Amino acid sequence: MKKIQITLTVEEGKEIIALGMLNHPIFKNTIDNGKILFKGGTTVSKITEKLLKVPLRISGRITQRGTVASKATLKEAHSILYHNREWKGVDADIVAEVAKFTDKDLIICSANAIDNYGNAALMAGSVGGGLVGQSLSSWYTEGAKVIIPVGLEKIVPGNLSEIINKTGRRDKSISWGMSVGLMPLYGEIFTEIEAIKTLADVDCFPIGAGGLGMAQGSITLEIHAPSNEEYEKILEILKTIKTKPIGISGLEDSLEECEAICDNCSKHIGCGYKSKVF
Repeated sequence: MKKIQITLTVEEGKEIIALGMLNHPIFKNTIDNGKILFKGGTTVSKITEKLLKVPLRISGRITQRGTVASKATLKEAHSILYHNREWKGVDADIVAEVAKFTDKDLIICSANAIDNYGNAALMAGSVGGGLVGQSLSSWYTEGAKVIIPVGLEKIVPGNLSEIINKTGRRDKSISWGMSVGLMPLYGEIFTEIEAIKTLADVDCFPIGAGGLGMAQGSITLEIHAPSNEEYEKILEILKTIKTKPIGISGLEDSLEECEAICDNCSKHIGCGYKSKVF
């Protein structure tokens, strides 16, 4: 048994999650036999950038200022549909497109929070989560598979199924950025741990979290390889990730965050920047 200890920054974690997703058996099967919806976000964009060389438009995000949106209103796709080796943007048609999904199809959507009970949730800064929120029921009623690629830095204490019932967009007096509610997500949670296990026949578990500077939000993992072959396989992947520059994924123009007052303010509530409280 050979053992590896590694610390992955948040962006390195997204890199290995994306590599693992491309090697996921369900993902590989759906590429050939079904449709895949990629719901926009930086982790999912990392996957589309590797698969299609297509960065996704980033909508909401969390920065030092809080829960904020993009500054510019851009036409590029936030969510895309991949089918028969071709892709198209489906932001305006996501409700109708997902209603056509069957058990042969797959939805890839990250989360803003996961817990130790297997729950996941997505923040919603607009009424009902916009068109994505309106499409959610079809994700589950029509039999599509859902995979939730998400970094371990998103683990929150408590039970999300209880937390969701306590929070909402409209019950906050003030918010650093847009006030958000939570939408529950159901599916296979796919973190750095699952990604590493997909890339090699190894065991993997966390032994620490957090750090200084660029390592804030990082996860320190231990990996046990039962053979030299699997040890060398995963080691080469990890060495590549740790020795190359990894930037934030997503459409570059959409990464600039909003500042009050901007085009997105009309659909957001509770924002202290918008109300000039701070």
